[in-house]
Amino acid sequence: MKQLLKLLVFGFLFIPAAASYALPTADVDVRAVVPEQLDLAVTVRKVPASQEPYGPGSSEVSSIDFGTLAFDDTNNIFVANDYFSVFLVATTSGRAYRIQQTNNGVISTGGGDLNNNLVLTPDYQAADEIGGNPQGTLPGGDSLGSAQLSFGTGKVIYNGNAGLSRRVRAYYGIATGAAGEPAGAEPITTNKLAGTYTGTVTFSVVLQ
Repeated sequence: MKQLLKLLVFGFLFIPAAASYALPTADVDVRAVVPEQLDLAVTVRKVPASQEPYGPGSSEVSSIDFGTLAFDDTNNIFVANDYFSVFLVATTSGRAYRIQQTNNGVISTGGGDLNNNLVLTPDYQAADEIGGNPQGTLPGGDSLGSAQLSFGTGKVIYNGNAGLSRRVRAYYGIATGAAGEPAGAEPITTNKLAGTYTGTVTFSVVLQ
């Protein structure tokens, strides 16, 4: 009987000692949900003709308003004192995308239009910042649209085939007849009807 009691006591003391040993590995589950996004951020800057978008005299504005055009006596055309730089940043959760614009017409109450006069020129600058850091060179597979008339539907500004958010520029100016302007671009001459011309440019991001 004494021998049995000794065995029971020994067994009782031994069990917790054995249970105190840790396993060599342990798994802990991790979970996070990244929400899907499809956004387009737009910022417009008014820029003097001889300056860069962040140079002297430039400012952030809410619309593309050329104001009253000046008359160039040398070339007999109307010219704008400023151009506009529209900055566009698409967020697509890593999916390939296209930034485009639609302009259904900038017209006057008298029936005139600026269909052949408003020029769109896409641009990309490596020094432009994303999240406070220079965005670097154009990602492989991405491409800019070409200089073209703003008038029309689905005019391509940027193809973001890599799916990365990038700050893209779209310059808007009145044609002057200078070399390099897109086909069909025409200066505003004295034959253009006088008046106030208004319209809307719509930007959109479309998944590829």
